[in-house]
Amino acid sequence: MIPAILYVEDDPINAFVMVKFLKNDFTITHVIDGETCLNYLTAERVDLILMDIHLGKGKMDGIETMKRIKEQPAFSSLPIMAVTSYALPEDRERFLNEGFDDYMAKPVDRKALIERIHHLLR
Repeated sequence: MIPAILYVEDDPINAFVMVKFLKNDFTITHVIDGETCLNYLTAERVDLILMDIHLGKGKMDGIETMKRIKEQPAFSSLPIMAVTSYALPEDRERFLNEGFDDYMAKPVDRKALIERIHHLLR
């Protein structure tokens, strides 16, 4: 079965690029915010989530969305990778400490991203 990835990203250009990067290797679905992500999880199978951090002004951010997902027993072990423009050296540790399973700074390298995804899916 082809792994199903959910990409949570409010920027349409970033979403377009990510879908293009991954569509040949995975089933990838894009949603624009945390609420839509939570609703999607109740209806569809997902093997991994790629989560942006800023999901629009006045909306639930990626950290809060990840925490709401992880607090649900059915999704507590679902791997969630932060994919974000936060790229300072301390940001990786910060997001891993928040509860993300992995972190990658934008712009992403396609090959490295696919390797990390496969690692998380093992």
